[in-house]
Amino acid sequence: MTTFERPDTARLVRLRLAENADDVDALFVLAALRVQDGDVKSGLTILDHVLRVDPQYPGAWRFKAKLHRMEGDAAGERLAEARAEDAGQ
Repeated sequence: MTTFERPDTARLVRLRLAENADDVDALFVLAALRVQDGDVKSGLTILDHVLRVDPQYPGAWRFKAKLHRMEGDAAGERLAEARAEDAGQ
């Protein structure tokens, strides 16, 4: 029987970003990791970078809306939701 070792996601993200600082997949995961650690503002900042690189990145606008909601920013949430709708997300 082979055991499965869970990869260190944060390490994998760091490696991907060392190769390409604009890797939107790695950046999106990094944003989620920051939020998971309780740093919502950092997650939003990283998502802003993702959306500058790829304004159509799947799920980014919805995630951004959720983070604004977590921060109590109703206007930011509405704006991100509208952008998600425009992007077909």
